[in-house]
Amino acid sequence: MATVAPVSQVGNELQEVQFGEMLRSIAQGIADGQHALDLSAVQTLVALSNTFVEVIPEISEVITPQPLAVPISGHPTIEVTGARVTATASDPISITALQAGLLPTFYQFTEVDINLKISVQLRQVTTTETDGTRSLGIFAFGSHVNFRNQNTYSYTVDASSSVTATLKPVPANLRLNPQIITVNALGKTPTVTVSS
Repeated sequence: MATVAPVSQVGNELQEVQFGEMLRSIAQGIADGQHALDLSAVQTLVALSNTFVEVIPEISEVITPQPLAVPISGHPTIEVTGARVTATASDPISITALQAGLLPTFYQFTEVDINLKISVQLRQVTTTETDGTRSLGIFAFGSHVNFRNQNTYSYTVDASSSVTATLKPVPANLRLNPQIITVNALGKTPTVTVSS
């Protein structure tokens, strides 16, 4: 099974960041989480296909008559119809856990609600292109509420942020489910059944 090596990340705390870059970073984090979920499910699928279990594919039951004599007080015994059930199990066979019907669960971010409480400032920014041309633009920058905003402008806001993500299981991709072709040669004419 393939494993993903952990990535070492070292960063510096930013006082402020461009608003568009902040949204892009949050969206990228959600996409990275979805990618990790998909990769984990595929790795589980590979592990199930390589794990073998012993199963009994068939149990046959034969019902045969077995008359019983039931004694009744003051009367002669009465013979009643009885039955005997004889169960016989077939020899166990080795199949993969995937063939036994165990499938990995795939999860998907169906809904993400992000509530960021930040201070937003508009700034005039001069950008210089590689060819030397300069352009002037207005950009929105977001930052956490710091002591300058609070003391200078009596600006207060709850600095905490919340992220609500809804994960729901989704059916496995049809291409991941193996197609099962069964040939039944017990009768006079063999029958073929295809299922997925």
